[in-house]
Amino acid sequence: MTVKVRFDRDVRDYAKGERVKDQVLKLTETALAQALERFHRRIVLIEGDTLRKAELAGILAGASARVLSGILGELMEKRLRERDEDSVKVLYATDALGEGTFGRKRYEAFRKHFDVVAGSKAEVQAITFKYTRDILGRTYDLLVLDMSYDYSPNDLGRIIETVRGGGLVFILGHPPEKWKGMWTGFHKSLVTPPYTIDDVKKRFNRRLIRKFEEHEGIYIITEKGKVRKKPRRSKGQARIKARKSVPVPKEMLFPRELYEMALTEGQVKVLKAFEGLVEGEGMLVITADRGRGKSVSLGIASVGLALALGGRPNIIVTAPEPENVQSLFRFAKKALERLGLNPEAVGEGELITELRSEGAVLRYYPPAEGYKRNADLYVVDEAAGIHVPILHKYLSKARVVYSSTVHGYEGAGRGFSVKFLKKAREKREFTELHMDEPIRYAPGDPIERWLFDVLLLDAEPAELTEEDYELIKRKEVYLEKPDLDDWFENDRPELRHFVGIYILAHYRNRPSDVALLADAPHHEARVLRLKNGKIVTAVQIAMEGNIPKGVIEKMAKGYKPRGNIIPDMMVKHHLLKEFARLRGYRIVRIATHPDAMDMGLGSKALELLEREARERGLDWIGSGFGASEELVRFWIRNGFAVVHVSPARNPVSGEFTAIVLKPISEKARKLVKRANDEFRIRFTEWLGDTHRELEPGIARWLFETPFGEAVDYPLYLTEIQKKRLDAFTGKVLTYDTVVDAVRPVVKLYFLDGWMKPYLDERQIKLLIYRVLQAHSWEETAELIERTETFTMIELRDVIRGLWYYYKRLL
Repeated sequence: MTVKVRFDRDVRDYAKGERVKDQVLKLTETALAQALERFHRRIVLIEGDTLRKAELAGILAGASARVLSGILGELMEKRLRERDEDSVKVLYATDALGEGTFGRKRYEAFRKHFDVVAGSKAEVQAITFKYTRDILGRTYDLLVLDMSYDYSPNDLGRIIETVRGGGLVFILGHPPEKWKGMWTGFHKSLVTPPYTIDDVKKRFNRRLIRKFEEHEGIYIITEKGKVRKKPRRSKGQARIKARKSVPVPKEMLFPRELYEMALTEGQVKVLKAFEGLVEGEGMLVITADRGRGKSVSLGIASVGLALALGGRPNIIVTAPEPENVQSLFRFAKKALERLGLNPEAVGEGELITELRSEGAVLRYYPPAEGYKRNADLYVVDEAAGIHVPILHKYLSKARVVYSSTVHGYEGAGRGFSVKFLKKAREKREFTELHMDEPIRYAPGDPIERWLFDVLLLDAEPAELTEEDYELIKRKEVYLEKPDLDDWFENDRPELRHFVGIYILAHYRNRPSDVALLADAPHHEARVLRLKNGKIVTAVQIAMEGNIPKGVIEKMAKGYKPRGNIIPDMMVKHHLLKEFARLRGYRIVRIATHPDAMDMGLGSKALELLEREARERGLDWIGSGFGASEELVRFWIRNGFAVVHVSPARNPVSGEFTAIVLKPISEKARKLVKRANDEFRIRFTEWLGDTHRELEPGIARWLFETPFGEAVDYPLYLTEIQKKRLDAFTGKVLTYDTVVDAVRPVVKLYFLDGWMKPYLDERQIKLLIYRVLQAHSWEETAELIERTETFTMIELRDVIRGLWYYYKRLL
């Protein structure tokens, strides 16, 4: 099919009346023709300082909508869009739409011209960046992205990927020099005492502008009609190729209509793999880059499995956030509608959280809740963003599907690919599938390349050789403060290696993390390099403290300053106002090259960072992180003291957040010691209430202290309680009748210093789980993998030893 992409006479006459130059119309025609021919996307960047750029976008987008509306039938025949997508969809995204705002004025200027040119040929949806999550999973033909005042890299990552192949993106921006110096709302969010807006960097803006200039598929015009960057060729016709046909299996358990919804071979393979779950137990692991139709496939395949099982199966869907699974729910709904099963969608606004029909019920639950429910199938989407221990909770389910994005703002998640899958293989067999072919656009899309480059979505660490491993073993490394101006301005490979370590080592990454590193005035980078220059450990730090007295007084009354997380916690939770005057490094992230983990590099980086902090005259080093047994043990063994644990789990990761500190100055040592003592006292009580469900393996490490001293906290037992303890240890009374006397003795043990009695790991967990957290004998026996009788005897023996030791103190 050859389509002549030329705006009709009415459009050209209207455009000329609005003083739109013919070269701008031709550029847009060419951009649309190229997009349609290759089933790729194109960007038209409109630079300017007035409402004229929005008016120009209205004319050009309206003209493009007219062309697209005329060929919808042909595009459906070519399988480039769904049959029910019978209108041109346009998204307008801006910073504000409130009455009287500049964002609203630009939108009204756009609509004024768009509606005249496009007529009734398109549907326009307008959103602010605050609500970009609402459009995840949706697809648009045209996008107008207003970046005139405010945007964040997260917004950019979400919005651009909603545009299908054959579509255009019109970006409203400022002239380059003005844009380079512009402060956005994102920049303002980076201001923290004692810094001001003048201290905020503009590195990310400059990088974005440079990438517009460098990449193919992006054309730049001014609001006055000057073409600054144009397409390489100017043919105004498109030879639209059909999406290659996907063979449907000859033998299938699922309805043929579901296989006909598949647009790629990868999707067909997912459907076929789901068929393998029909007969009984089974586990699938599906990975893909962004835009490969992973979630879409899960939605269609889940419906197929439900119908094959018969009845009205219950399917639980989980992901870090409900926004992550909107494509899954929407295509499950489409599949059910195609089969005539009349699904009912439930949720808030357009956000679907439940789907009911005659053939199946699909419900979304947060990761920490889903595994507690009974279901016929568990679908764990964006698994890289979920705490590994929670992923293990789903591992015992009869039918479970894990899926994860490999490259994208969700992050690959070393925790998923290594820590989880490696152990999962030891417990059960499963099938792995990887989806390569994009679904929204054809392979090789230049806008995907641009987006991955500007946001560093596909960054990876440097490859390590045998020579490198020898250097690591000998610890021939050094700590360096990189020049971030050089990294960002000159696109140094070290920047990609640095970010690549985070993408593969951390389970959750966002594009704004890169901008935070680039622009936040209080954020700095450190790298641990081998002698040959390769980066093996990446560290991001934030300077905190040195807060003015007036701000500290406001903090004590509830004010929460941006940044300064650790000083704010110390003021509010430990009432230590003087701590906020001290200065320190908060380690935002520390990650080691995924191929060099467990080789001591993280500890070496902390050692060298502490040395640097001493030389700079700082008072402390600290960090906040999702508490896992491995991580808490890492920080404790490197001399850090726990001073706080969040009262609730993170709703996304399922982890409690721990804050640790290592004092450097003597003044800081006294304050941190006091905070650590107070925390340990509180924690003995919290475990029976707020943290009753905290894993005892984590709790035992939270009690550890680098100071080696017992907490000065008197505990009291009456004479009768002491005699009842004697009776319990002498097998006269049972545990349940002396809990009131046992608990103070156990508290003494956990508040003691390094000279306390020795207990092995099982015994420590036994005390935490049964005594401090008050779990049942049955639950405790299951935890320590012993019988209930053995557990009771073991606890009595442990208490007997502790009572003999502490009797003299009470």
